[in-house]
Amino acid sequence: MLYLQDLTKLLTACILGGLIGQQRQRKGMSIGLRTHIVVCVSAALVQITSIDYSLLNKSNVDVMRLGAQVISGIGFLGMASIIKEGRTIVGLTTAASMWFIACIGLAVGSNLYVPAIMATIIIYFILEDVFKIDKKISHNNLCELEVTLDGTQDSNNKIKNVISTLTNENIRVLNTDINVEDKTSIIIIMTLQLPIHIANNDLLQHLLQLEYIKKINIF
Repeated sequence: MLYLQDLTKLLTACILGGLIGQQRQRKGMSIGLRTHIVVCVSAALVQITSIDYSLLNKSNVDVMRLGAQVISGIGFLGMASIIKEGRTIVGLTTAASMWFIACIGLAVGSNLYVPAIMATIIIYFILEDVFKIDKKISHNNLCELEVTLDGTQDSNNKIKNVISTLTNENIRVLNTDINVEDKTSIIIIMTLQLPIHIANNDLLQHLLQLEYIKKINIF
């Protein structure tokens, strides 16, 4: 029965980690489905190891000791997703999701299924921006910008130039997702906070000066 419970915990961690991971992967993040699953299941296994060792050996050990090391050590994976583009930092949300999913694994490994499931659903809705929180709390002009670039050559510099073009006009880039569809096209999806004096048409004019931009959509 003990090992059957452990299997249930690992499968639950796999499902919850996959839910958050597939959302990040759909957004074009390099840390996606498989990495989130591995982190969540690994964190659950660490907690299972602590609890099972205590039960099988009838020892009075602190079952949260190993879990505490997971929380402090997961940061190195999150750091791999953080990229600085000029004055904008990209990947903080994915780094936070990595830390969160490790916490979910520990919760599942501790038999706290209901809190883990509730927290996963809440964070999933937040990542999907179901409630349009940014637009509701901001008094400035927000828009979603989708830019398709020619990715055949020097794609990194092209992405940096697009972001620099925006930030040089005092446009805040709140969120950036980069998706490489194939070897010829790169799609950048950004949430922008526009100054009052800049309209959507002005934004288009600034970006259309870049010859390698193939398509622009503003929502």
